[in-house]
Amino acid sequence: MQDLSDIKIIVDDPAVQSGNLQSIVTEIYHALKKLLAKKNIHRIDLRAMPWTAGEEQQLEQILGVGEVKIEMNAMGKSIFQETSYSGVWWISHYNDEGDVISRLIEISYLPDMIFAQQEDIKSALERLKNNL
Repeated sequence: MQDLSDIKIIVDDPAVQSGNLQSIVTEIYHALKKLLAKKNIHRIDLRAMPWTAGEEQQLEQILGVGEVKIEMNAMGKSIFQETSYSGVWWISHYNDEGDVISRLIEISYLPDMIFAQQEDIKSALERLKNNL
């Protein structure tokens, strides 16, 4: 039988950096340039990144918080928070228990999910027609 001293414990060292932080900021910079030049939308999946302790929080500090925050409830709660850099959005999707299931940065004029979908507009038009 093993005792507690046999269990290997690894503690994240906040001084150790993965190198992703500078890469992501650089990626955001270039994506913002492309948004202005060609209207290209760009997304970065933050859950796919190997983060060391504190790096995601450092990215939050670098990007800051902007003036616009949108909450949406469609198959779970989603929050779209503009950063202090216009055109750069934090996007977090949550499950019913409130756990983050997806975290993205989207570089766009307005996050794609906010725009009404054509099928939804068609449905709304039909409902409105029936109510006339």
